[in-house]
Amino acid sequence: MAPPPAVPEADHQDDDDRIPEGTGVDLRVAVRRLKARNTAPGPDGLPGKAWVLASEALGPRLEGLLSACLERGQFPLRWKTGKLVLIRKPGRPADSPSAYRPVVLLDEVGKLFERVIANRLAEHLAGTGPDLAEHQFGFRKRRSTVDAIMRMRALTTGDAVARGGGCFGGVSRHRQRLQLHALELH
Repeated sequence: MAPPPAVPEADHQDDDDRIPEGTGVDLRVAVRRLKARNTAPGPDGLPGKAWVLASEALGPRLEGLLSACLERGQFPLRWKTGKLVLIRKPGRPADSPSAYRPVVLLDEVGKLFERVIANRLAEHLAGTGPDLAEHQFGFRKRRSTVDAIMRMRALTTGDAVARGGGCFGGVSRHRQRLQLHALELH
């Protein structure tokens, strides 16, 4: 699990264009999320608990690997390769294709890298911008489904509805995200 060889330095006119290296903080935040979940291992067979236990010993090497991936703008193909598992839905006939829910199991190290990228994107959007829309609840820190429901409730009992407008919400079953939109009808 040695980090790939260093990428030759490109001539940068502005240091702001450089991608900051992966830090211990990035990795610790991603590993902390692994601790909270008990998921099945991907094709490599390493469960998240193994990465949690090994993170202290492997931390510096893993940081180097993730930093090299960020610097090169590469997401290793192996981390994108999954194992398809079909989970039977209760109460459905076994011979029906709709009786099964497909789940793709991915390697945990790829999930760690995804979390590092997602956290960096969220920080960038919140700090540097452009920030996400006010009514966007997915991918937002300190925003929950309860907040989305409260906003929906406020919209349905508010001025827009009283003036003949309306509102609708959409929930993605895959990620359970709620997005709200108010409609003004004239």
